[in-house]
Amino acid sequence: MVIAAKISSKRQITVPLKIMLRLKLHPGDQLVFEDKDGHVEIKPRMEKFTIRDFVNKHRGHSTKKLSDEEIRKARQEAWLESEVK
Repeated sequence: MVIAAKISSKRQITVPLKIMLRLKLHPGDQLVFEDKDGHVEIKPRMEKFTIRDFVNKHRGHSTKKLSDEEIRKARQEAWLESEVK
């Protein structure tokens, strides 16, 4: 898949929606640029994921209150996803 993006005068890039969806990115997520053998790889930044990260990432997405068990389950799923990447 080849998708073009333009760099603004402030050196900002808009990540195309198809890439955001494919990498499961959300506004506020961080990216890592890695120089490898003459090309650059862009990857989501993987770092320790805390319950505070979970709450901040999903704040305002729903008015439903989550139980402790639902939060634990979502956190475990997020950890498993991060290990796969």
